[in-house]
Amino acid sequence: MLYICIDKIVKHIYKMDVLATETEQLIKDTAKRVFFTEGRLHATTQEIADAAGINRASIHYYFRSRQLLFDKVFKEAISEFQEKMKTVFQEGLSFQERTERFIETFIQRSLEHPYLEMFIITEYNSNPNLKLTMVKPPEETKKFSGLKEGLSVEIAAGRMKPITSEHFMMTIMSLCSFPFLAQDIFKSVLDLDNAAYGKLIRERKEVIMKLLFLDK
Repeated sequence: MLYICIDKIVKHIYKMDVLATETEQLIKDTAKRVFFTEGRLHATTQEIADAAGINRASIHYYFRSRQLLFDKVFKEAISEFQEKMKTVFQEGLSFQERTERFIETFIQRSLEHPYLEMFIITEYNSNPNLKLTMVKPPEETKKFSGLKEGLSVEIAAGRMKPITSEHFMMTIMSLCSFPFLAQDIFKSVLDLDNAAYGKLIRERKEVIMKLLFLDK
């Protein structure tokens, strides 16, 4: 009898742990969707709770505050992207192929979370002293796996116009990120719905490669 009681208690505790984990994950997934996909940059915990179909007390129970919840989902989103970038730079690809894969991965990540860059800039501008160490890329991506050397080879072979590594990084990041930062303006000016704009974004990789490399 005692064994049966203990077994029931253990199963009950396990079930509660599973439910708690599922609830916490639901809150994080919903917050990511609200913040980074829907672009509701200033959504309150009540709005996130409503979107998740739970009560606001649950959010405070697991995360205590909106800022702590934001910090958690923000770090996870950045970490997921960094892991993707690690796989890109670890492969034995040419400089052009690595650049193309970088653009492809960046755009795909931004299609999943189209307002993430805007969120980063908004948070940074609201707190100039903010140390965004969480967005610093790992050493592999920070060095762009021999960026200067790769550029030198491409320029010497006549496949690129002369450009410094600093300008190359600023150029490629601007070409990839600005269409997401200004997406609402572009949709309005170009009179495009979400589907049409998504199609336009997916064409960006080929456009950017032709701008960067002369042999494309």
